[in-house]
Amino acid sequence: MPVVLYESAPYSKSMSFNPPSIRRLLPDFILLIVAIMWGGSYLATQDLAVASSAAAVMCARFVPAAVILLLVNLARPKVRLRDSTLPGILLGTLRAATIALETIGVTLTSATNAGLIIALSILLTPILESTLTKRRLSPSLIASILLAVIGITLLVGGQGFSGFNLGDGLMLIAAATRALLGVAEARFTVGRNTDVLGLTTVEIMFGAVIFAVWGGNSLLEHLPSFSGENWLTIAYLCLGCTIFAFLGQLWATKHTSASRAGMLLGTEPGWALLVGVLLAGDKIGTLGYIGAAVLLVATWWGARAEQRWRGSHPSPQSNLRSMVRETADE
Repeated sequence: MPVVLYESAPYSKSMSFNPPSIRRLLPDFILLIVAIMWGGSYLATQDLAVASSAAAVMCARFVPAAVILLLVNLARPKVRLRDSTLPGILLGTLRAATIALETIGVTLTSATNAGLIIALSILLTPILESTLTKRRLSPSLIASILLAVIGITLLVGGQGFSGFNLGDGLMLIAAATRALLGVAEARFTVGRNTDVLGLTTVEIMFGAVIFAVWGGNSLLEHLPSFSGENWLTIAYLCLGCTIFAFLGQLWATKHTSASRAGMLLGTEPGWALLVGVLLAGDKIGTLGYIGAAVLLVATWWGARAEQRWRGSHPSPQSNLRSMVRETADE
């Protein structure tokens, strides 16, 4: 009998370039793009608010987005907005509250304070998700989340945290509502054939109604004085930070966990600071660069830890699915 020194395994697609592995990274990529979009929204919102008001900014951001998404849904063969009404109103309430609190809060405090406080949602999200799903977070995932918070603190807080004020209180509440929003999105999407477009449409339409009542008059008053740059800012906030970002966040959360989504979206303050450095001439300093490196390590580590955490149970979202069914039956 001849001695077989080497026997090659049958060719398998898994041994070659594997598209599914790219698809597994797509939710992370989308969430990072959303975080970058929202990071740029701080400076854009401040500039537009100077030309109008905070209420007008929110109205200009949501109303056109709601009209666009409604037209897109009407052009679909089967419109299923009715099925998305209840969860869409809930998500819309949390979303509108978060954006209103952030928009007002950032005008009453420093950008450093706002960035540090909103980053607390990274810690609140996994705690809420773990409580609702009755799944204990892995030590690696907890450590990566804490490391991400340290990175954001170093990156954004290089100039120090100033005294606590009303704006800081509003940002703290916004961090809580943002964490609730992330968990609620997981409840309505994970393990379900969710109509992401329909759900996002109802969510934005609900916010549009609220902000139209609140800031409609202010927006109409300032419209004639808007410059071309102001209109470009509105387009960026409406198309990039609202339509794309909300659709992307909801779709990506459906394909990952609320904790993972919260950590990636929690990089938003860092991107906001980067935009400030590139466009507004802000300075980061040595601590900022160290924080950026720590944040990159935390993001990579968190990706691996989150995949192991989700794969450690045959059906990690079973409790989550049952909650969704109970909510739908009510």
